[in-house]
Amino acid sequence: MVPAAHAPKLPTHPLALGAFALSLFALLLASYGSLDAEKHLAGSPLREARGSAGLPAEPAHWYERALSRGETSVFGGRIDSKVLALTSRSKVANYSLQIVAFVVPLVAGVVAALLGGWAMTAIERSATRYSGSLQAVFAQLIGSFAAIIAGCMVLSYYVWPLLPSLYTT
Repeated sequence: MVPAAHAPKLPTHPLALGAFALSLFALLLASYGSLDAEKHLAGSPLREARGSAGLPAEPAHWYERALSRGETSVFGGRIDSKVLALTSRSKVANYSLQIVAFVVPLVAGVVAALLGGWAMTAIERSATRYSGSLQAVFAQLIGSFAAIIAGCMVLSYYVWPLLPSLYTT
């Protein structure tokens, strides 16, 4: 039996690495925008649709209580309440948070997916000089997913209030 020969490790294409990093950043912001931003934005239709203040209930589990104690000791109160108060007072803070939570992940996800495609093209054209197909493909997948999440949040935040009440009740 002949042992397998080791192929030399090729360097990963920088465009593939950049696209992959950008897609992870877009996914992080899209996750924040879809899971936490509604609690932080004053006048959010998503908070109003819940029928409550939108802030989390008192912590029930030990780890939630530990997190709450940590937030209170470091920031002087719950972060959700502080950010909500800030966005209630300042329109600039409210619009800035909307841009960071909804628009930036949408644009970054689309750009990451495009960069992943361009990286694949560059890797294929370089013959055997570069590797990075895995990173490029995952940049396309993760970037597209982040853009879809952010796009859905843009629709739910900006288009939902414009629908007639027949559709929203």
